[in-house]
Amino acid sequence: MSNKNLGPKTIQQAIEGMTLSLDPNEAKELDATIQFNVSGEGGGNYYLTITDGKCTFSEGSIPNPTLTIETPADIWLKIARKEMKGAMALMTGKYKASGQMSLLMKMDKIFSRKPIEAELLAVFGNQ
Repeated sequence: MSNKNLGPKTIQQAIEGMTLSLDPNEAKELDATIQFNVSGEGGGNYYLTITDGKCTFSEGSIPNPTLTIETPADIWLKIARKEMKGAMALMTGKYKASGQMSLLMKMDKIFSRKPIEAELLAVFGNQ
C-alpha cells in the first residue's frame, strides 16, 4: 500500500494527522498552541498543543492560542496533501493567520517527520 493512499480525506484527519509528522528535534524547545478555525464542508474548530517535543490534537477552541489559522477546509486539505504550498496560499489570501507568525513560518520544519504506514493507518484507517 502506498502512503499516497493514506492521505487525509477530511479536515479533521488533516489536522489530527499533523501530530504524526511532528519532528521532536524541531519541537523540543517549543511550547505552543495552534488554533484552526475551519470553514466550509467538514469545518470546525480544532487545536494542536505542542510541548516537550510532543503534539496532541483536540477538538474545540483554546483561549489565547500562540497561532490562529482561519482557513476554508478545502484549502488546508490541499496543503496537508502537499497539493498546495502553505506559504503561497497565505500570500495569495487563501487563508489567514494571526498571532506568532514566526511559528507559522517554521511549520514546514516542525511538521516534517514522515510517519510510518502503521501510524497513518491508526489515524486514517483503511480508506
